[in-house]
Amino acid sequence: MSPLDPAQDPDRFDPSRPDEPTGSLDPALDPDRYQDQTLPELLGAGAQEDDRDWLQSLLGLAGVLIFLALVTAALYLL
Repeated sequence: MSPLDPAQDPDRFDPSRPDEPTGSLDPALDPDRYQDQTLPELLGAGAQEDDRDWLQSLLGLAGVLIFLALVTAALYLL
């Protein structure tokens, strides 16, 4: 890996910028940072799923068990 070259990446390395921000953090200056949002709100309404019923859970478990059985059988046959 090559060393950090400020000329190649000026956005990441700026020696003239202070290490820490000056002054206190003000919620009025950055309102998005201080909103109390949940993960579904951040992801949007399209990320919501309906609750699974017991049949879907059972089919998923059966699928995982069948997959594991096939992998185990393939390993023993090789």
